[in-house]
Parts: sequence; C-alpha cells; structure tokens
Amino acid sequence: MILLPQQFQALVYHFLAGWVFALTWSGMNRMTWHFRRSPVRWIAETIYFCVFVTAMYAGLIPITGGQTRVVLMLGFAVGVGIYLKFYAMTFSPLFERGVSHLASLFGHIRHLVHQASKRRQYRRSQRRNRRRQRKERRGRKRNRKTGKDGAG
Repeated sequence: MILLPQQFQALVYHFLAGWVFALTWSGMNRMTWHFRRSPVRWIAETIYFCVFVTAMYAGLIPITGGQTRVVLMLGFAVGVGIYLKFYAMTFSPLFERGVSHLASLFGHIRHLVHQASKRRQYRRSQRRNRRRQRKERRGRKRNRKTGKDGAG
C-alpha cells in the first residue's frame, strides 16, 4: 500500500516524466528525421526508450519502491499531452535551429575532408610526375652514355 503523500509525489513525478519524455522525444525525433526508415533510427529509439524507462524507474524507487499504477500512468499521459498541446510549438523552432546548426557543421566538416583529399590527391600526382621525370632523365643520360639517342 502506498501512502497518500507518496502517491501525490509519484503522480507529480509521472506527470513531469511525461513532460520530459515528450520534450526529449520530440528533440530526438527531429535529430533523427533524416534516418526515417533506417536501422540507425530504430537503434537510437530503442536505446532512448531503454535509458528513459530505466531512469524513470530509478527515480521512482525512492518514492514508491518502483511501484506504478494505472492512475500514475495516466499522469504520465497527461504530462505528454500538456507538452504536445502547449509547449511543442515553443520548442520545435529550437530543435529546428539545432538541426540546421548540426547540418551546417557536418557540411563544413565534409567540405574540409573533401578539400584535404583533393590536396592529398594533388600531392600524390605531383610526386608521380616527379618520379616519371626523374626516370626519363636517367634514361636520357644512359642513352647519351651508350650512344643511343633513340633515333634508330
């Protein structure tokens, strides 16, 4: 049997957990939007759920000993509903900005990697050309020493 003050604490805890769940879920959902039908997103969602549920029940253990009831789950659902109804539009632009900043950062990193690979390719071709020129010079020197100038 859970005492009334503990039930109230558990109800508030479930409500806040629902609100935080909806907040973090919408942020993660926006971050993984580009992986809609990808195993990457499925793995990220599974890990997210496991971590969230573990953290939620770890916080619930001191209050009720880890017990939960249907009424408490309704408090969780109300917390999710309150976030979606009143706060989702407030936080959505923040998540969008975060995604655009990350996309620009990844684009910049990709550009830097591309430039580095082009420089490496250029240096490699320069080395290859220098080796060919040295080989040709050595061949010309040998031909001059032996009297063969290649004119047949």
